[in-house]
Order: sequence, then structure tokens, then C-alpha cells
Amino acid sequence: MKQRQLVGVVAGTVVLVAGAAVVALNLPGGSAKRAPQAAPAVAAEPVADAEPVIDDGDGKAVATSLHTLDIAPADRAARRAEVRKRGTERFSLLGLTWSDPALAVGGTVEVRTRAVGTGRWSRWQTLETEGTRGPDSGAEAEGDLRGGSEPLWVGPSDGVAARVVSAEGTGPLPAGLRLDLVDPGRTSGSGGQGGGLALDPSDPVTVAPSGSAAPSTTPDAPAGPDAPAVSPAPAAAKAVAAVARVPLPSYTSRAGWKAGPARAEPAVADSVAVMFVHHTADGGNNYDCADSPAHVRAIQTYQVESQGWDDIGYNFLVDRCGTLFEGRGGGVDRAVVGAHTYGFNTGTAAIAVLGTYTTGGVSEAARKVISQVAAARLTAYGFDPGTTAQLTERATDGKFPYLSEQTFQRISGHRDGVATECPGDGLYGQLPAVRVEASSRVLGLKAGAPSGGVSSGGKYYVKGRATLSWSAATPSASIARFELLVDGAVRATLAGTARSGPVDVPSGTHRLQVRATHVSGNAETTAAATVVSDVTLPVISTPWLGLRTGTVSTTSVPVTVNFKASDNVKVAWIGGTSPSTATLSSTATTWSTSAKPGPAVTFGVSAKDLVGNVGRTSVVRTTALLAETSAKRTGKWTTKSSGSHLNGKALYSSKKNTKLTFTFTGRSAALIVGRFKTSGKATVYLDGKKVSTIDTRAGKTTYRQAVWTRSPAYGRHTVTIVVLATSGRPGVTVDGLAYVK
Repeated sequence: MKQRQLVGVVAGTVVLVAGAAVVALNLPGGSAKRAPQAAPAVAAEPVADAEPVIDDGDGKAVATSLHTLDIAPADRAARRAEVRKRGTERFSLLGLTWSDPALAVGGTVEVRTRAVGTGRWSRWQTLETEGTRGPDSGAEAEGDLRGGSEPLWVGPSDGVAARVVSAEGTGPLPAGLRLDLVDPGRTSGSGGQGGGLALDPSDPVTVAPSGSAAPSTTPDAPAGPDAPAVSPAPAAAKAVAAVARVPLPSYTSRAGWKAGPARAEPAVADSVAVMFVHHTADGGNNYDCADSPAHVRAIQTYQVESQGWDDIGYNFLVDRCGTLFEGRGGGVDRAVVGAHTYGFNTGTAAIAVLGTYTTGGVSEAARKVISQVAAARLTAYGFDPGTTAQLTERATDGKFPYLSEQTFQRISGHRDGVATECPGDGLYGQLPAVRVEASSRVLGLKAGAPSGGVSSGGKYYVKGRATLSWSAATPSASIARFELLVDGAVRATLAGTARSGPVDVPSGTHRLQVRATHVSGNAETTAAATVVSDVTLPVISTPWLGLRTGTVSTTSVPVTVNFKASDNVKVAWIGGTSPSTATLSSTATTWSTSAKPGPAVTFGVSAKDLVGNVGRTSVVRTTALLAETSAKRTGKWTTKSSGSHLNGKALYSSKKNTKLTFTFTGRSAALIVGRFKTSGKATVYLDGKKVSTIDTRAGKTTYRQAVWTRSPAYGRHTVTIVVLATSGRPGVTVDGLAYVK
């Protein structure tokens, strides 16, 4: 049961403010349901490949609330009524309602609202009052309905003013005038609306088409033997033509936008023969699309609680960003009878665009959704969206004579069936293009990200070829071909059944697109994806080889390969390839490896860029060993024998200024010594110049250690070691010299 609560009641008396009594209704998640009414079984839908509806909400209700403000006429003739500026409970949408839905306000209704937070009052805004009747048949039309204007979305507000004036010659204002202020509530965990409703980011709300059969009911409006009576479908709707079926686009389910429950289970017709297009005419078009779920929820609350309808009147709604919302419950794949086009609700469906489009048209994103929804609902029953249909006027006080047959475009505007300006001149002027798009254009064409390459730094790189993938709602039989475009030029043509394909991309930055051509000849093109095609190989400088410190043997000399790799985009990998293999850092400039002394050895390095282009380079060098016996001796040197020395022998001296001089022709050299706890220091001269002092002592005994290296320019060189006879450890043991030829 709906709970009613008086606001401003003192000692049982309603407090009047500016001549208006205030009444508030607290509505937890929507209105209560009516008792079920007996009716024949609902007509079954044709088997379809529409997507199943996923309950993507978190199961938690959102507490919406409706606050009403009675408006007393300001004069006895009841031609003028006013509410002066006053504070109110928080609301985001408002409308004017009155007792008799058959009457209309033959004049102007204007409102001003005060924004929460800033406290600023808006300019005067006009509420649309023509063509706003909804239910036209069954128990819903016979219920406790109220007349009402179109609601106005104003965002979070806490103050209102209004003025209602009847036009000359139109008679008095209808009785029971009331401002209805709707607070759509806030989702759990949000901190309040602020500039727009804060949705719970954990709530998934988008339902993507899957191509499987949709269920015949939804949790909030189950069908069954107690459903209300179904009006017969239009005669034209019974003839099913051979038209390829189009699926619905992705949409936000009722659970996703936190819909309140319907008051009654919906009536369902045999088919959808016409799609009526509306605008909600409830404010400007620069709203934040993040507020759209709350906006839709507020419209439902207004139509159910203020006007007495069973549920939101529209079957679908779409915002300016192209987000589609499931409207009236009962199943997106069923011919649910709505409350949208008075006199023609049965056998039709409606989609409303949030906003007002009296001048400018809707966005491309919204238009494409309208086209695909219309195509999906009409082709589900075999109807070509580009044709016409015969509908019967079901309203005794409608635009046309009662029960007369009227011809409608399959995609029509609200004004085609009802005396109203809806959906506005701007949107109405787009309907011819919508019909063409729905019947003879490829719908839902979307391209995925290119593949076959790699992303880096916000760009996508490929190696001369990219693979494009795409999807389309239009069946393949209605698609003549797909073309893959590079900078607008056709580079590949594929069959209408294709959904991916490769395309060659020349070097440089290019724009890739997919163009789909309908069998009618109309073409659609996806948004461009920018890729960088890189076919340039990384460049590696010619390596040069230098000896390094470490252990030397007759089969291995430690060496360093020096190089520099560069690329026009980025080096992604560097590796050594010969005489061994190694993976190096992508910024490496050296590679520590070893070489067998004696034979010529190839030292190779490779580099790869982001897309796999490989640059390679190598150099051939020979390393050699000079035994201690080849050195020129000065002073006393003693020969030491051990299998651990090179060739089993080494020279030892502990006398100060004793020398060994090695002569070689090459480009790098390393002194090889034995290291012991008692080993001392020595001075090293290169080509007669002192270049270093070395300490040959070590904590543990090690043999054949390269302890000093230099890489002079290629040529004939001398290396001399002079013993310093360090106190307490005067001796130095020399194994020989290694060099690179």
C-alpha cells in the first residue's frame, strides 16, 4: 500500500504556504501493484534471436519520493493560478497535474526552480501540456488517472515557483491543479546527487546482445493467465513479410536503472507494426548522461504516482550519448502495450529521447540507436521499416475519428498520431533519415581495435599489416560488401559475411576504417582508428671487442662486445647471437661474453623493434694469449710451476723495479696474474706511459686472473708491469698477456 504523509502538519492542521497546501508521498522504490485482473492468455511472440535480459542490478531498491503542492486558483474565474517562490523538499523533476485526464490546460504553464548547492533560481521554463495523455485501453485506461503536463528535468532542486494562465477563449483551468515534485533518489553508497546523480560504480548496467532467444518475461512484470485483456492487433500487422531480422543494440535494463515495480502486469499485443518516436520535452539537451538513470527513474515515478499509469509509458528511452534504456516492463522482445501515443498504443512501440528537440535534432549516437531499435522491433515481426502500416484509432477523443483506419509510416513521430508538437521539429525532421537508416543502411556497425601489432605510448604500431574486426546488427544477407580503408582509400574488399580481415598499411601514420555497403547501395563507415606502420629495421653500430677482467684459460677469454642500437620508434629487445646467445636489456650497449683464444670468432648482436622488425650486425675478431716466457725481463724473475697457471708456468718477482714487457699488435690487452693473500702491488705502463697501479692481493688464491685491461687503437703496443715490492707482501706472479688481434 502506498504510504501518504502530510508535510508541515501542526496539531493536525495542514500549513498553507502562499495559498498552497503541501502533501508528500514517500515511495520506496516505486508504487504498489494493483490486484491482478483476469484476462485471456497473452499472445506468443515469434521465435527470435534477441538477447536475454540480464538482471544486472545489485538487487537493492532506490527510494524515490513524490512531493505534491496543491495550487489554488488566484481568481474566481479560475483562469490563473500561482505559487510564489518557496522552499521544498529535494527534487529533480516536476510536472503539473490535474484531476480529469480528459481535460487540458488551454494556456501556459511556467515554472522556476532553485538549484541545490548554489541556491540560484532558474529562468522561467514552460511545461508542455498538449498530447500528454497515455493509456487508451484496458484496466490501465479505466484506473484513477490524472491529467498531466510533460515532466521537466531540472536536476537537484529545493525550491519552486509556478504560474498557470489559461488562454483567451479556453475556459477556466481544470480542477485539482497540483505541482508534482519527484526526487529519483540516490543509489546505495552515493554521496548525493550534487551536479548529477552519483551511481554506484559496482553496478553493471549495460546488457549486450548475444544472439540467443530472449525470455518472455522479466522479474518485475511476469506474464500469465491473469494478465489484462489484449486488444486485437492491427490487421496489417498479421501479414509477416520475409525481412531479415535486426537485433537490439546494447541497453540498460530496468534493474540497471533501478526501476520501481509496475502497478500491474502489462498487456501484450500480437506484434509491433509501428515505432513511434518521442522526445521527453523535459528540459535542455546539455544534461550529464551520468544522470540519465535517475532521469528515467523520475519519469517513471511521475507517470505512475502523479498520473496513475501502471508503469513508465515508453517502451524504450535513449539519452543524447546513445545509451539505450529498457522502458515499460514485460520484455524488450515482446509487443508490450505502452502508454505513449494516445489512441495507438496497441500493436506499436515507442522510444523517447531524453531532452527537447523543438529546433535542433538529436545526436548521431541517439539517432543510430533509434534506427536500430526501430529496425529490431519491426523486423522481429517481418516488417520492413521503410514501408507503411494501417492502424486503428482506439481513442474516442483522439486526433482521428474513433475506429477509423489510418496509414502510418512504420517509423512515425508522436505528432502523427496525436495532436502534439512531439517529438519536436528538429527530431521529426530527422525521421526520414531514420527510416532510410533502419531499412536500407547497415545498422550497428562498430569496429574493434586493430590487431596484429602492439600499443605503446598511446599509439598502435603494426609491421606493414593490420587486422581489423567489426560487428554489424544488419544481417549479412542485406550487406553487399565490406571495404577496408586506409586514409579513405579502399585497400581490401570482403564479402558481407566477413567480420574481420587483414589490410596492408604503408610505412607511416595512417587512419583505418571499415565501410559497409547495404544491398540498397547505402554505405556506413566506422570511426577511424589511427595506426603507425613501421617497416624500418633497427640500426646497430658495428661492434667493437674489448677484453674484460675475469678468469682466463686456454679455452676462454672474458670479452665485452660494445655496440649501440637505435630505432625510428623504439628498440624493444636486444640479444647476443654469436658466439653464444643472450637476452639483454632493450637499452643495453654492452654484452659480456667470452671467446676461445686462437681461431677467429664471429660476435653477433640483434635488435628488435616494437612490431618485430629485426636488425642484425656482427664483427669477426681473434683473441690470443702471450705466455710469460714471451715477455722481456728486467731484474730477477723466478719461474713457478703449477697446473693452475697458463701452460703450467708463471713468473714471480719480489724485487722492487723488476719488469716484464709484453709486445703485441692488436686493439685490446689484459694482464693475467695469480692472486694470493701475500701478493703485492705493481705499476702498469702502456707504450711507455704509466697508466695504472694494480694490487694483486686476494682473500683467497686464484689463478689466471685478468686484473688490468685497456683497449687502445689498433697497432703495435707494449705493456710493462713493474714490481713495487709492497711491504709485507712484495711478490707479484705474472701468467701472461691476452690481447685482441
